[in-house]
Amino acid sequence: MSLELEQRNIALIKPKGSRILQMTIDEDINVPDIKPDIDKILQSNCVVNITGIDVYDSKVLVKGDFNCKVLYVPLNDSKPVHNMISLIPIEENINMDDVVKNDIIKTEYVIEEMKITPINTRKINIKSILQVKVIVDEKKEMYVPMDISGAESVQSKWDDITICTMHTSKKEIYKVKDELALPSSKPNIMEILWYDRTLKNKEIRLLDDKINVKGTIALATLYLGESGENKLEFVENEIPFNGVIECNGVNEDMYHDIDIKIIDDKIQIRPDADGEERVLSIDIVTSLDIKVYSEEKNNVLADVYSLSNELNLDREVVKYETLLCKNQSQCKIKETIEIDSNEPEIMQIYYATGDVNIDNIDIYEDKVEVEGVAFCKIMYVAADDNSPINVYNTVIPFNQVIDAEGIREDCRMSIRPSVNYINCSMLGEKEVEVKCGVTLDAIIFDNKELDVISGISEEELDGNKIQSIPSVVGYIVKDNETLWDIAKTYYTKVDNIRETNNLDVGEVKRGDKLIIVKNIDSLEL
Repeated sequence: MSLELEQRNIALIKPKGSRILQMTIDEDINVPDIKPDIDKILQSNCVVNITGIDVYDSKVLVKGDFNCKVLYVPLNDSKPVHNMISLIPIEENINMDDVVKNDIIKTEYVIEEMKITPINTRKINIKSILQVKVIVDEKKEMYVPMDISGAESVQSKWDDITICTMHTSKKEIYKVKDELALPSSKPNIMEILWYDRTLKNKEIRLLDDKINVKGTIALATLYLGESGENKLEFVENEIPFNGVIECNGVNEDMYHDIDIKIIDDKIQIRPDADGEERVLSIDIVTSLDIKVYSEEKNNVLADVYSLSNELNLDREVVKYETLLCKNQSQCKIKETIEIDSNEPEIMQIYYATGDVNIDNIDIYEDKVEVEGVAFCKIMYVAADDNSPINVYNTVIPFNQVIDAEGIREDCRMSIRPSVNYINCSMLGEKEVEVKCGVTLDAIIFDNKELDVISGISEEELDGNKIQSIPSVVGYIVKDNETLWDIAKTYYTKVDNIRETNNLDVGEVKRGDKLIIVKNIDSLEL
């Protein structure tokens, strides 16, 4: 009966390539006819929403929207502030060699620069630089030998390996809806002038066939009260959410790399039970970029030899990944900020919000050092009759070290930064203290190689070679030798060596002395 190598097919999703490019936005936007002229721009809030990805001719076409909301002080208007919204379509072709339709394509973006300049009182210019990263993964099949059939007198050795494979890669939408009543001390709402919403305290857990998504949306709302005096009012709310997303086959023993971002929102005024405009209706849409990994242990056939025939082995090197580490680290930032002399003095701080970017990553001595900046916006009541509201922008650097035992330069990693909280307290008319918590979610993979058996054939033993091996040998173990190596060299079995030398379970070491008896099956000399 001929020998047959029994193999197992393991489906892998492996990195194929990535590209980083800068996308420039330079648009002139007219103020809507229903809005008053612009005197001073206070702040902007911009969101990029990738709406489509297509592949053709070794190119990746990325389409999306650049949604920009602007808060400004009007010229000669009774209301202290106004806002305007612009939706700018974006489209970019990115060259990616060998990319095909079946590849898994993911995009990440960072708004590197953002500048809004009034051209005149009825037109603004929006300039922005987006860093867009396109990551391409491909589906691969890895064949590993598990056993040999049709063999007699064959000795086999197996190695245990753990392979990390991507179980799920997809995008999902999760919506948060709620209604918030104003505190009794606040007047009714006449008009919403501005709002900021940020994700906080994000917590994601894998369950059986589900993903549990928890967190808080912090909502800061600036509105015009129904007092008849165009008085500005400010209210803060926290909206907790806790829900599940169906994800077939996942379980709590797997590992995830999931990013959640707000991509759309709608805040509307609703009447309460008494018919008064005192309720905020919240409808927020988040996008989840989901990657789930599983670790699979495999008993791989590492080596074989026969006591009755000569086996010829074909080998090839296969590459795979193992999970090196997954952790979440917290970086606390505390900074005292001096407001620029040309900015109005602070009377009262409304709120602070921000974002975070990673500038540099260094690897050394089982550690990953992350350097970045937190962008902080502080909205406050200003001591300025012409501009009662002001927004001050500041940048705070941070540095955090992540433990990653065994990490090397060729390891693949994903480090996802987010702002967990920003607190701002007034120290003086020109001085504030900012406390910021930055969360770094890291998942790191190690690259491995395995020399596996890809084919096998057999032929008759060389009689002269066998006759040259003594029937009984006194042997001294050399460096890095195992009982398997010795048994294979002398055409015997590991169990026979153990029995002859009264060896228990375990390996031999350099300098051990052994008696080896040649054991050849059905050999005619």
